[in-house]
Amino acid sequence: MQIKDNAYYLRLEATLKAARRQEQADLAGRYMMPFMRMTNPDPDDFENVDKSAFTATPLARLLCQVIEQIDAGKLKRVCVSVGPQFGKSQVLSRGAPAWLSGRNPRRNMILGSYNDTFAQEFGGDVREIMQGQTFHQVFPEHQMRKGSEAKDLLITKKGGKMAFVGVGGSGTGKPADIFFVDDPIKSDEDAQSAVYRQKLWKWFTTTANSRCHNDSAIIVVHTRWHEDDLIGRLCDPDHPERNKLYKGIADRWTYYNLPAIVQDETLAASLGLTLEPPKSALAVQQFGTKPMASLWEERKSIDFLAESKMLDDRGFGALYMGAPSPEQGSYFTMEDIVEYHSPEDLPKKLNWYGASDHAVSEEQKADSSVVGCAGVDSDSDIWIPPDVVWDKMETDQTVEEIINQMVAHNALVWWLESELISKSFGPFLKIRMHERKVYTTVDPKVPSKKKPVRARAIQGRMRMRKVHFPAFAPWWPDAKKQLLKFPYGTHDDFVDWLSWIGLGLAQEYPAEGPKKEEAKTPEVGTIAWIKMASGAREKQKRIQMVARGW
Repeated sequence: MQIKDNAYYLRLEATLKAARRQEQADLAGRYMMPFMRMTNPDPDDFENVDKSAFTATPLARLLCQVIEQIDAGKLKRVCVSVGPQFGKSQVLSRGAPAWLSGRNPRRNMILGSYNDTFAQEFGGDVREIMQGQTFHQVFPEHQMRKGSEAKDLLITKKGGKMAFVGVGGSGTGKPADIFFVDDPIKSDEDAQSAVYRQKLWKWFTTTANSRCHNDSAIIVVHTRWHEDDLIGRLCDPDHPERNKLYKGIADRWTYYNLPAIVQDETLAASLGLTLEPPKSALAVQQFGTKPMASLWEERKSIDFLAESKMLDDRGFGALYMGAPSPEQGSYFTMEDIVEYHSPEDLPKKLNWYGASDHAVSEEQKADSSVVGCAGVDSDSDIWIPPDVVWDKMETDQTVEEIINQMVAHNALVWWLESELISKSFGPFLKIRMHERKVYTTVDPKVPSKKKPVRARAIQGRMRMRKVHFPAFAPWWPDAKKQLLKFPYGTHDDFVDWLSWIGLGLAQEYPAEGPKKEEAKTPEVGTIAWIKMASGAREKQKRIQMVARGW
């Protein structure tokens, strides 16, 4: 009798487990979070649907809700900024394509990442989920077409396609009802490349956009490496071109910036987080005493994040806070900036030098040209006057502004990029200088392709607090922002101009100080006289070579 009772209870227990599993499968077919839990079972208790290897973090819950809204057609354009290792790809690039295909096998989807290999890894993970027994229990009628299960392209029997492509891939013939973009920027090095950022933008606007239609949804998720990255151009409210170059685009997007340290009460409430003052001295040192919470305390605690910030403040802002440029600056910092507050503060005796940075290439179409002089005093301090011209200008206007500055400050030398001299700009400038009888030496420079390298000369002087900026100049607030955001900001035209000043002054001399007792002229014919004469000849020869070389 006991054996029969045991068999009965075992059958009853199995029936209850099966019923419970089917109940969860029904929920997983309707909602994303149960699906994520079921398709990531506890490896030590595989059949127990009440246990899972998937952690339902606040971020995961939010992303699951986003996918459900996309499935229902309530969201069409979504950007998510979140740091690495918070589980975003587990939901968006692995679970979401599988669940969305299960919900509608006729759906066409494309997932793009920074290269084909990485994208196809996502394809392999999605295929594995869809081939599993759990998926077939959740979506029993879903079937894949035989021979159409490659990592880069999965096709259902209903004709729905899931393509996995890298940035730069054509996507030809692959339509998209939903287009995912996950981590299209591989590293900080790629993010700092204006060429790569433009390549990514072109790929998104041509390949990605051309695969979509009126009812398509697009979701973009990545770490914020640069102010002018993909999220920056699409919907960042702090992007300087939001209401200019990309006017109207941002208003169509829903933007979730999910920092690792949450201090905003509204965001915390939406994520179900409780804000509390930090407890450790290190956290207080790095984040202050304002109440806060970690986005995922169990994995990335506040103390862990405080240590990360201490090790690399700029990297922490970009990786974890969705802030590519630290407020206090990184390449140039607040400590480097010296301001003066009145034209009367300018020293009376200065040697003046000029430079111009020209926005002439297609890549610089959003930038302005900068034309201006800088004065150097007897202590080698650099003084930037308030009359620097910073605006979008045609070639003829730029030439006139250069000559105006030469005349106004009696500039000794003018620096600009050598490539401009070899083109039409150079001869035009020379003609106008002759016509206006202005004979400042024009000294062309060959710049480093890497702008941070080009700016080293002026950075060194600023670190020694030897560069003075006019706080009262109307252009100074924008210039100051550029300095503090460099090299992670959208624009750097003012920094480029200042770099020319630094590079040029590296070979020049400071203004003379108060006159000292004149040294006696060596007697003609002596060794001292020969050395003095030779030095004078070399200096004159160098000046003539520079004048002829432009």
